Amino acid sequence: MSQPSSNNSSLNDSANQKLSKKPISINNTNVTRLHGINTIEINAARQMHSRTISARIPTTTTTRPNNQTSPPTFQPPRSITTTTTTTTKTSIRSTHKCNNPNNPHCPNCESIIIPAPVARMPILDTPSITIHDTWRITSQKGTILNSQQIDDWVQNKLKFNTLPEMIFGENYVKLENLKNGWELQFNALDSLKGVALNDSGIRVAYSEKWKKSKRIDHQRDQVDQESKDFDWTYTTAYRGTETKTTGEGRGLERDDELQLPMDKLSRMDKILYFDDMVLFEDELADNGISILNVKIRVMKERLLLLSRFYLRVDDVLCRIYDTRVYVEFKENKVMREFKQFEDDYNNILNKYKPINSRDPKSLLRDSNWVAENIPLVHRECESVQF
Repeated sequence: MSQPSSNNSSLNDSANQKLSKKPISINNTNVTRLHGINTIEINAARQMHSRTISARIPTTTTTRPNNQTSPPTFQPPRSITTTTTTTTKTSIRSTHKCNNPNNPHCPNCESIIIPAPVARMPILDTPSITIHDTWRITSQKGTILNSQQIDDWVQNKLKFNTLPEMIFGENYVKLENLKNGWELQFNALDSLKGVALNDSGIRVAYSEKWKKSKRIDHQRDQVDQESKDFDWTYTTAYRGTETKTTGEGRGLERDDELQLPMDKLSRMDKILYFDDMVLFEDELADNGISILNVKIRVMKERLLLLSRFYLRVDDVLCRIYDTRVYVEFKENKVMREFKQFEDDYNNILNKYKPINSRDPKSLLRDSNWVAENIPLVHRECESVQF
C-alpha cells in the first residue's frame, strides 16, 4: 500500500516542476500562481468588446405594465407617426437612410450612424448614407497597397517610379447627386497623378553637405538627375475628381467672391455620418512628412468635407493645401474652396516658444496648429447650383 503513495508523490513533484509555480503572498497567505493570461484580463477584454458592439447599435426602450422597463432592443427603421387633436395619424418620412446592410439602420433622423467594420481579410468597409433621395455619400477604407499593386501603379497608372511609403489605394470618399448625374470623389490614385514630373527645387537641410561627400562627379550628377524626375515631396493640389455622368450635366464654376457659411458650420448639429482616412503618407526619409488626409461629416441639412495635404521638410519649410467641400442639401448647392499656405520652417517655429519643453518642435507635427500659424498664399472658390 505504501508503494502507490510514493509513485503519486513523485508524479506530483514532476508535474509541479513543469508548471513552474511561482509563490506569491495575498493577505499573508502563500498562493501559487501559474504562468498565463489572467482570467480577469480576459473578462475585461470581453466586456470592452461587448460595450463597443452595443455602442454601434441604436437602442430604444418601451414601457411595460406595472412600471417595468424592457431591456434596450434594436428595431428596424420605420416611419414616425404623430397624433393630432383630431386623432388622425400623419406619417413623417425620414430624410436620410443608411445604405450599407452591414451597418445598423437609424430608427429616426436624430440618431447617429457609426460605420460598423466588416469582418474580412483584408479589412474593407464601405459605409454609405442617402439624404433626401438625392445625395448619396459613400466612403471606403482598406489596407495599404501590396507589392503587386504598387508595381501595377508604377507600370500602368503613374509616370514616376518612386511612390510614397504608404498608399491606401482602396480608400476613397464619394459625393453623388443622383438626380443630376454629378459626382465628386477623393482617392489616392488621382491625387498622385497631380504630382509634378519635374524638380520641386526643395532640398533637405543637409543636401549640399551630403552631395559634396560624393567623391565621384558622376555620382553627384546622378543624384541631381533623380531629384529632377519628379517632385520628391509628393506635393499635390488635388481638389477631388469631378465626374458628370450625364452628357449635359452642370459642373463647378469659378467664383472667388463666395465664402463658406461659417455661421451654419459652427452650429452644434448632430452628426449623422463621419469618416476620417489617409490616402497616402511618406516620411521623406526621416526628413519630415508628406501626407494627404480626408475627413467628412454629414449633418441633417448639410455636409462638410476637408481634404488636407500637409508637407513638412524639417528646417526648410511647411506647406498646407486645404480643399473644403460644402453641400447644402435643401438648396442643392455645392461650394468648393481651395487654400494654399506656405512659410519657412523656422518662421513658424518661432511663433511658439515653449517653456521647459523637451520637444519644442512637437507642434509642427500637428497640422491643425500649423494651419493656424501659417500665412495664406492663395485662395480659390467654385460652386454649382443644381
